[in-house]
Amino acid sequence: MKLDDIFKNGFENFLILVVSVSAVCVIIWLSIEKKIDRFNMTYPDRAVSKVFVSSAVRFAYTLIGFLIVFSQIKAFDPIMDVLFSTGGVLAICVTFAARESLANYIAGFLLAIHKPFRIGEKINLESIKVAGVVEDITFRHTIIRTENGSVVTVPNAIMNSISIEDLTEVKKPKQKKSRPSSGK
Repeated sequence: MKLDDIFKNGFENFLILVVSVSAVCVIIWLSIEKKIDRFNMTYPDRAVSKVFVSSAVRFAYTLIGFLIVFSQIKAFDPIMDVLFSTGGVLAICVTFAARESLANYIAGFLLAIHKPFRIGEKINLESIKVAGVVEDITFRHTIIRTENGSVVTVPNAIMNSISIEDLTEVKKPKQKKSRPSSGK
């Protein structure tokens, strides 16, 4: 058996495909990394977690890359047919089963971008009767220490869907001194 018999379009075309997919993945990653750095430098108060975004993007393009590469191997045709035909049903099942976790991660991502509150700020969540200082914000939940010292972990899906009152003291802007009138 020759190598060309294993691959749909021959071994040379398979190698070209592998190198091309790898190059595109590296270019995508470098581009996203630069955009994250530029965004974080432009908006330091709204900095995005590079670790979270990079792991999500790497997972996505690695999965897509493997699917593209494996689709070119003749022996994997039956497996690829099953994967592609059941992929939609499987995606719906996984999404339904993990909807609460996915909602928390998506809400955590939105909270990281929009930053309605920061670590160290005192907030009040009237609808769930929790008030205290924000100790940590993760992509899944927010940790709040109440005035009596207890720690409350609030899922980010809830944090993203309720009203948040910021109780942190706001510095009042200095008032401009008015000039005395000339009396004319």
